[in-house]
Amino acid sequence: MAKAGTRTSLLALLLLILLHFCVGSVTALRQKLGNQGQEASGGNDRYVVVFNAGTLHTEVHVFRFDENANLLKIDEKLEFFDQDFSFKSYAENTKGFANLVATLLEKAASVVPTSLQPESPLILGAEDELLYLGEEMSDKILQVVHDLFKKSSLLYKPEWVTVLPAAKQGAYLWGTINYLLGNVGSDYSRTVAVLAQESASAQMTYALSAKAAANAPMFSKGEQYIAMHHLQESTYYLYSHGYFPYGVYALRAEVLKYTNDTYTYCVTNGYNGQFKYHGEAYNVISAPSGSNYEKCKANVMRALHLNATCRVKNCTFNGVWNGGGGAGVDRLYLARGFYDAGSDTNIAGKPSTELRLLDYQKAAKMVCEVKSFEEAHILLPVVDLVELPYSCLDFVFVYTMLVDGFGFDPKMMVTAVKEVEYAGSIMTVQWPLGAALELVSSSNTRKNDI
Repeated sequence: MAKAGTRTSLLALLLLILLHFCVGSVTALRQKLGNQGQEASGGNDRYVVVFNAGTLHTEVHVFRFDENANLLKIDEKLEFFDQDFSFKSYAENTKGFANLVATLLEKAASVVPTSLQPESPLILGAEDELLYLGEEMSDKILQVVHDLFKKSSLLYKPEWVTVLPAAKQGAYLWGTINYLLGNVGSDYSRTVAVLAQESASAQMTYALSAKAAANAPMFSKGEQYIAMHHLQESTYYLYSHGYFPYGVYALRAEVLKYTNDTYTYCVTNGYNGQFKYHGEAYNVISAPSGSNYEKCKANVMRALHLNATCRVKNCTFNGVWNGGGGAGVDRLYLARGFYDAGSDTNIAGKPSTELRLLDYQKAAKMVCEVKSFEEAHILLPVVDLVELPYSCLDFVFVYTMLVDGFGFDPKMMVTAVKEVEYAGSIMTVQWPLGAALELVSSSNTRKNDI
C-alpha cells in the first residue's frame, strides 16, 4: 500500500509539473496570438481609406487605428499603399481615370474587414493643380470619383471628395509629422513647424497658443489664417497658409515671365528652350556667361514681392501675415520639394537630416557655378534631365524664400525630412495620414485644447 501510495503521489506530481508547463506554454501562445490578433483585427479598430490625387500619381492609402486613434499595423506595415498614373494623364479620358480609381479602390477595400467596411471612411483629396485643367474638366474628374465611391461598400460622404486647399494639405502634413514624432498630446510649444513645397504652392504650418490664435487677423480674401485641428484627444490652433505661386513649377513660371524672350541668369549655360506651365509657354535663354547666383537671386527676390503692402503687423512676402511666430515655429521641418533640394545635392544625405539653412545657400552657389549641361549632370546625377537646366533657379529660390522671405536666421538648424521611423517601421511623410488621423479623432472625446 505504501508503494502504491508513493507511486500515486509521484504520478500526481508529474501531472502537476506537466500541467504547469502546458499552462505556461498555452499562456505564452495565447499572448503571442493575442498580440498578433490585435494587429490583425480588433473589435474596436477603425479603418480609413484615403486617395491622394496628385500631379505625379494617384495614390491610395489604407490606415488602421485603435479606439484611441493610435496607428496599428496592417500585415506588418503601417499602411497599405498603392499608386498609378496621375489625373493629368487622363485629362481628356475620364473613363480611363475611372477605371484606374476603380482598380485602386478594389485593392484598398480588400484590406478592410468586410464587417467594418460600412463604417470605414473613404476620402479623396485632389491637389489644387486639378483646377488648372479648367472648371469643366476638373468637375468631370471629381464626378467620376463621386460615382464610383457611391457604389463602394465603404463609407462615402460627398464632402469627402474635394480639391484640397493648400492650407488644409499643409495642416494634414503637420499632423502626420508631429504624430510620427510623438508630439501629439504635448503642449503646442513642443510641436514642430512644417514647411513643404508642392508643384503649385509652398505651405507653412505651425501651432499657436489659444490666446495668439484668438487675436489673429483675417486673411485679405475673408479666409481665416488660423484653423482648429483635432488630433486624438487634443485640439491645436494652427497657422496654415498656402503661398501661391511658390511651388516648384509655379515659381519657375513666376520668375521666367520677367525674362521671357530675353536671357536669364537662372538656367544652365547654353540652354535654349521653353518652359510650359498650365497653357503658358516661356522662352528660356541662358545668359552668355551662364547661371549666376547673385543675379538669379535678384530675379527671385522680385518674384517674392518682398515690398508688397502688408496690411497687418509682420508679413513674410507678397503681403501675407507670418502667423506671429512663437514657440511653435522654433523647430522647423522642411518637406517635399525642400527636402528634395537637399537630397539632390547630398546636404540631406539621409531621409531625416539636420542641417543649417546656410547649407542650402552653399548648395545654390555650387549649382549656379557650373558652366555646362554636362557639368551640371555630373554634379546632380539624380536630377531628371528635363529639370536639370532649372537647378540654379530652384536652389536659389529655396534659400531666398527661407531667409529673405520667411526671415529665418541663415544659421538656424532645420530638419529636412522625407521619412520618419515609427513603431519599428519607416513611414514616408505625406498628408493622407494626417487627414485620416483628424477624421478618426473628430469623433473621440477631446480633453485638451492646446
